[in-house]
Amino acid sequence: MNRTQVDKSYGRILGVAYTYVFRQLAKHMKEKDLPITPDQFRVLTHLWQHDGCSQQELAVGSLRDRANVTRIIDILEREGIVERADHETDRRIFKIQLTKKGKAIEKDAMACGQAAIDDALKGISKSDIDICMKVLNKTIENLK
Repeated sequence: MNRTQVDKSYGRILGVAYTYVFRQLAKHMKEKDLPITPDQFRVLTHLWQHDGCSQQELAVGSLRDRANVTRIIDILEREGIVERADHETDRRIFKIQLTKKGKAIEKDAMACGQAAIDDALKGISKSDIDICMKVLNKTIENLK
Protein backbone atom coordinates (compact mmCIF):
# COMPACT_ATOMS: atom_id res chain seq x y z
CA MET A 1 0.00 0.00 0.00
CA ASN A 2 1.51 3.34 -1.02
CA ARG A 3 1.17 6.69 0.79
CA THR A 4 -1.87 7.84 -1.22
CA GLN A 5 -3.66 4.58 -0.54
CA VAL A 6 -2.90 4.82 3.19
CA ASP A 7 -4.23 8.41 3.33
CA LYS A 8 -7.49 7.23 1.74
CA SER A 9 -7.80 4.01 3.72
CA TYR A 10 -10.71 3.22 6.03
CA GLY A 11 -8.43 3.13 9.09
CA ARG A 12 -6.80 6.48 8.34
CA ILE A 13 -10.11 8.26 7.66
CA LEU A 14 -11.68 6.72 10.77
CA GLY A 15 -8.74 7.91 12.88
CA VAL A 16 -8.78 11.40 11.41
CA ALA A 17 -12.55 11.72 11.98
CA TYR A 18 -12.12 10.57 15.59
CA THR A 19 -9.35 13.13 16.14
CA TYR A 20 -11.39 16.00 14.68
CA VAL A 21 -14.47 15.12 16.74
CA PHE A 22 -12.33 15.01 19.91
CA ARG A 23 -10.79 18.39 19.01
CA GLN A 24 -14.26 19.85 18.49
CA LEU A 25 -15.36 18.41 21.84
CA ALA A 26 -12.32 20.01 23.51
CA LYS A 27 -13.22 23.34 21.90
CA HIS A 28 -16.80 23.20 23.20
CA MET A 29 -15.60 22.20 26.68
CA LYS A 30 -13.15 25.09 26.76
CA GLU A 31 -15.90 27.53 25.75
CA LYS A 32 -18.00 26.27 28.69
CA ASP A 33 -14.98 26.41 31.05
CA LEU A 34 -15.40 22.75 31.93
CA PRO A 35 -12.50 21.37 33.99
CA ILE A 36 -12.21 18.15 31.96
CA THR A 37 -10.60 16.89 28.76
CA PRO A 38 -12.21 14.70 26.09
CA ASP A 39 -10.32 11.67 27.49
CA GLN A 40 -11.70 12.39 30.94
CA PHE A 41 -15.16 12.90 29.42
CA ARG A 42 -14.94 9.44 27.89
CA VAL A 43 -14.39 7.91 31.34
CA LEU A 44 -16.97 10.16 33.01
CA THR A 45 -19.70 9.19 30.53
CA HIS A 46 -19.45 5.65 31.87
CA LEU A 47 -19.30 6.85 35.47
CA TRP A 48 -22.39 9.05 35.04
CA GLN A 49 -24.28 5.88 34.14
CA HIS A 50 -22.58 3.60 36.70
CA ASP A 51 -21.59 5.75 39.67
CA GLY A 52 -19.67 3.78 42.28
CA CYS A 53 -18.20 1.18 39.92
CA SER A 54 -14.69 -0.20 40.38
CA GLN A 55 -11.67 1.04 38.42
CA GLN A 56 -11.64 -2.25 36.51
CA GLU A 57 -15.31 -1.87 35.56
CA LEU A 58 -14.62 1.71 34.54
CA ALA A 59 -11.69 0.63 32.35
CA VAL A 60 -13.76 -2.05 30.61
CA GLY A 61 -16.81 0.19 30.26
CA SER A 62 -14.85 3.09 28.80
CA LEU A 63 -12.67 0.86 26.58
CA ARG A 64 -9.50 2.19 28.22
CA ASP A 65 -6.60 0.30 29.74
CA ARG A 66 -6.45 0.18 33.51
CA ALA A 67 -3.27 2.30 33.79
CA ASN A 68 -4.80 5.06 31.68
CA VAL A 69 -7.99 5.00 33.76
CA THR A 70 -5.93 5.18 36.96
CA ARG A 71 -4.17 8.33 35.67
CA ILE A 72 -7.48 9.89 34.65
CA ILE A 73 -9.06 9.09 38.02
CA ASP A 74 -6.05 10.61 39.81
CA ILE A 75 -6.55 13.86 37.88
CA LEU A 76 -10.33 13.87 38.36
CA GLU A 77 -9.82 13.26 42.07
CA ARG A 78 -7.42 16.22 42.34
CA GLU A 79 -10.03 18.35 40.52
CA GLY A 80 -12.69 17.28 43.04
CA ILE A 81 -14.81 15.56 40.37
CA VAL A 82 -14.55 11.99 41.71
CA GLU A 83 -13.44 10.30 44.90
CA ARG A 84 -12.26 6.81 45.71
CA ALA A 85 -14.26 4.93 48.32
CA ASP A 86 -13.46 1.61 49.96
CA HIS A 87 -15.33 -1.41 48.66
CA GLU A 88 -17.66 -2.94 51.26
CA THR A 89 -16.18 -6.44 51.15
CA ASP A 90 -12.88 -6.32 49.22
CA ARG A 91 -10.11 -4.05 50.54
CA ARG A 92 -8.20 -4.37 47.25
CA ILE A 93 -10.95 -2.59 45.31
CA PHE A 94 -11.92 1.07 45.31
CA LYS A 95 -15.29 2.29 44.13
CA ILE A 96 -15.11 5.45 42.04
CA GLN A 97 -17.83 7.86 43.01
CA LEU A 98 -18.85 11.18 41.57
CA THR A 99 -18.69 14.17 43.85
CA LYS A 100 -21.25 16.95 43.84
CA LYS A 101 -19.01 18.78 41.35
CA GLY A 102 -18.77 15.65 39.17
CA LYS A 103 -22.54 15.34 39.04
CA ALA A 104 -22.98 19.07 38.41
CA ILE A 105 -20.87 19.12 35.22
CA GLU A 106 -22.70 16.22 33.54
CA LYS A 107 -25.36 18.31 31.81
CA ASP A 108 -22.90 20.82 30.33
CA ALA A 109 -20.41 18.11 29.35
CA MET A 110 -23.08 16.05 27.61
CA ALA A 111 -24.28 19.18 25.79
CA CYS A 112 -20.70 19.73 24.59
CA GLY A 113 -20.55 16.12 23.39
CA GLN A 114 -23.80 16.53 21.49
CA ALA A 115 -22.63 19.84 20.00
CA ALA A 116 -19.42 18.22 18.73
CA ILE A 117 -21.44 15.43 17.11
CA ASP A 118 -23.90 17.94 15.63
CA ASP A 119 -20.98 19.91 14.18
CA ALA A 120 -19.49 16.74 12.70
CA LEU A 121 -22.75 15.63 11.09
CA LYS A 122 -23.78 19.02 9.69
CA GLY A 123 -25.03 18.68 6.12
CA ILE A 124 -25.08 14.87 6.16
CA SER A 125 -28.39 13.21 5.36
CA LYS A 126 -30.10 10.87 7.79
CA SER A 127 -29.81 8.03 5.29
CA ASP A 128 -26.03 8.57 4.98
CA ILE A 129 -25.72 8.67 8.79
CA ASP A 130 -27.72 5.43 9.01
CA ILE A 131 -25.36 3.76 6.52
CA CYS A 132 -22.32 5.05 8.41
CA MET A 133 -23.72 3.76 11.70
CA LYS A 134 -24.40 0.38 10.11
CA VAL A 135 -20.80 0.16 8.84
CA LEU A 136 -19.31 1.30 12.17
CA ASN A 137 -21.45 -1.15 14.15
CA LYS A 138 -20.42 -3.97 11.81
CA THR A 139 -16.77 -2.93 12.25
CA ILE A 140 -17.18 -3.11 16.04
CA GLU A 141 -18.91 -6.49 15.78
CA ASN A 142 -16.09 -7.83 13.60
CA LEU A 143 -13.44 -6.78 16.10
CA LYS A 144 -15.03 -7.74 19.41
